[in-house]
Amino acid sequence: MALITCPDCGHSVSDRAPVCVQCGRPLGAVPPTPPHPPQAVSAPAAEAPAPQQADAPVASRAGALPLFPVATRKFIVLSICTFGIYELYWCYQNWKRLKAASGENLSPFWRAFFAPLWGFSLFKRIRAAAVSAGVPVDWSSGALATFYLVLDMTWRLPDPWWLISFGTLIPMISVQQAAQRVNERHVALNTEGRNDNYSTANIATIVIGGLFLILVVIGTFMPE
Repeated sequence: MALITCPDCGHSVSDRAPVCVQCGRPLGAVPPTPPHPPQAVSAPAAEAPAPQQADAPVASRAGALPLFPVATRKFIVLSICTFGIYELYWCYQNWKRLKAASGENLSPFWRAFFAPLWGFSLFKRIRAAAVSAGVPVDWSSGALATFYLVLDMTWRLPDPWWLISFGTLIPMISVQQAAQRVNERHVALNTEGRNDNYSTANIATIVIGGLFLILVVIGTFMPE
């Protein structure tokens, strides 16, 4: 015999009793009620996903400096020994970095190819970058660009006056030094260094170009 609970009065009575002895409720149709209703067994809670750990700080990639780095001495030597070609390379590298920083649709190659004309824009941008970085600038971008353009056209002069065209690096030195100071302000990115060492290719260029330059100068001043 088992005990059941009366639905009306809640007292326990025999499961064989036709009616509840307390309140008289018929119990024939009431299914036996377990004394202690089984507790619903909840399915084991799904393991909560472990909180994702924040990605470890990725070491910042060595970013390029905002402007092309090169030491002044190296800039002068390579410009002379390459007959000004290194100046065009310097312009090209700076235009590449300015394009990457601004996202502009411009051609660094053609702006370097026509460097004397685009010098006005390039010198102005480098001056603006210097001022923004707190680098003191005491030169006018327009004046230096004009000087650079005029000197570049002197290569058309007859012997020996065409040698004046080597002076194109004179107005560029101030701009190059300002660019170098801007790079020095970006300490976090300054992984490229000052670029003041000479690579094997640089040395070969200096030797070959220097010898050729000497021959050209001798031929220019040698009487016919």
